[in-house]
Amino acid sequence: MDEESILFGLRNLFTVGNYQTVINEVSSSTGLFSSEAKLEAQTYLYRSYVAQGKYNLVVNDIGAENPEASLRAIQLLASYLADKQKNTETFVAKANELLEEGSNRINAVVQVVLATIMVHAGHLEDALRMLHSRQKKLECSALAVQIYLQMDRLDLARNEVATVKTWAEDALLLQMMEAWVDLRVGGEKYQEAFYIYEEFAQSSTAQTVKVLNGQAAANLTLGRYPEAESLLLEAQTKDNDNPDTLINMIACATLTAKPQEVVNRYVSQLREIEPQHPYLQDLDLKSSLFDRCAARYALVDSA
Repeated sequence: MDEESILFGLRNLFTVGNYQTVINEVSSSTGLFSSEAKLEAQTYLYRSYVAQGKYNLVVNDIGAENPEASLRAIQLLASYLADKQKNTETFVAKANELLEEGSNRINAVVQVVLATIMVHAGHLEDALRMLHSRQKKLECSALAVQIYLQMDRLDLARNEVATVKTWAEDALLLQMMEAWVDLRVGGEKYQEAFYIYEEFAQSSTAQTVKVLNGQAAANLTLGRYPEAESLLLEAQTKDNDNPDTLINMIACATLTAKPQEVVNRYVSQLREIEPQHPYLQDLDLKSSLFDRCAARYALVDSA
């Protein structure tokens, strides 16, 4: 198998969230000879370890003096995610500093990894600025779509997908981008998102937590709650502490009128594994606003 075929396979495995297979393939591959191909494979290897939460392994393995900007960006992301104190502004400053080195502003891996730090830090506009130069850079465009959706700019997300379609029509990641947008558009687009995830699931290498959550989300939007719950339970058997699975379980339990203690248990588990998750921050804000509003009123005894 030639180098491009190997890298194509790694890109698709990473896209569907099959991180362990990426790690296995890179660790055992003997078909990569050029320095460029070896470096790209390494970036997928370490990003897969980051996705598995093995932050210290990544930090230590890459080392303090690594000359490759893409690997140092991944190391910085791992360090940020491992930082329990979340010294956010320190990492934001380091990310900006690394971006300004050499040609890093047009290095796709550096761009997408550093922009990911900005997204975690809540600096969405800064993340988009890091992704500004993204012509024919599929992962950069995919992250831009996610950011636009977080900003409720569905129009910009749809435009981004339309632009990518002009040069990457058959890409697996493009199909996933279309599913994300379809789930936000709603209506008949829910069914289209469902079909995209169903097609992914036909592959034995795509039975991943990421794809199962996508299938579940599509089923939830279509009102197919038992099917969604079954997919989420399967996802939990693969990774019991995945935040996306827990959030979808919260939604599914609420929609199916499960006892409140069931919902509370999922929320508590999410707080334990990722206490600063944006979902929890939004939930706490809305709870606070509700309590503040409720405090304005008093029950009147009509007896």
